[in-house]
Amino acid sequence: MIDNPKSNLALLLLTTIVFIFYAALFPFHDWRTPSGSIFNIVMYGWFEHIFLFDVVQNLLFFLPFGLFAAGYIILQNRKLYAVLFLPTVASFCLSLCIETIQTYNPARLPSLLDVSLNTISGFLGALFSLFLMPYYPKLIQQIKSSVQMGNNKQNLWPYFGLLIWLGWAGYQLFPFIPTLHPKQLFEGILPVYLFFKKEIAFHFERFCFYALQGTLLYFSGKLFLNPLRFIPILLGFVSFIFILKMTIVARLFSIEMIAGCLGVISLLALGQKMFEYLTAPPSWKIAIQDLRSP
Repeated sequence: MIDNPKSNLALLLLTTIVFIFYAALFPFHDWRTPSGSIFNIVMYGWFEHIFLFDVVQNLLFFLPFGLFAAGYIILQNRKLYAVLFLPTVASFCLSLCIETIQTYNPARLPSLLDVSLNTISGFLGALFSLFLMPYYPKLIQQIKSSVQMGNNKQNLWPYFGLLIWLGWAGYQLFPFIPTLHPKQLFEGILPVYLFFKKEIAFHFERFCFYALQGTLLYFSGKLFLNPLRFIPILLGFVSFIFILKMTIVARLFSIEMIAGCLGVISLLALGQKMFEYLTAPPSWKIAIQDLRSP
């Protein structure tokens, strides 16, 4: 799969479309027929419900779609106008479709302003692809050298380790509804702030829970990652998921997460290095062996 760049981008593009529909139409209950014309609802109140975080969200929402769509077109050796025009038009059509469906969801506020911002977002994503796609082959090479799935397809352990990582990320990011609402961002980091102000206690049972998660990620990562890049990838992956978690509705960032998960991973890595150092033969023995070898 990694050796097929077009398939990689097609899969990323499909995943992005599914995520866009999921995030834009959630929640999926209490839907009802709109009271008025769908056209009037979408066209109504362009500037009556404008919030800075909502503008920023919509400008970021379709960036991955435009990026992956344009990247796929670039691999098709299309001309520049196609690389920029097709993802932009696709972003407009996709966004308009979503806003139309949102008229049946009372929890959503459809607007043509969102369509405009999403279209601009798709165009910006396509524009970024022109600068990022030259590095795409190098990125694929880096992934191939970092991930070791093995040539034996009967060996399922690397896939088992990767599945554990993906399952853990899904567990941390559920219900997969990102938001840049200031209230959510503040509440997401609030437990850490209150801990350092000594207004909330350290929960040992929660620490142990995250310590077990860190241990599981550490040993499962050894099943499919290059040992030379194992620790940077593991710490980067966990840190990225935890930072992303702060933007997920109803999810929080806590001191127990840092101390439990990242702390245990760091201790395990340090313990492994110390074990390797203590069990390694002394340098003078290695020197004598080198002298004796023909």
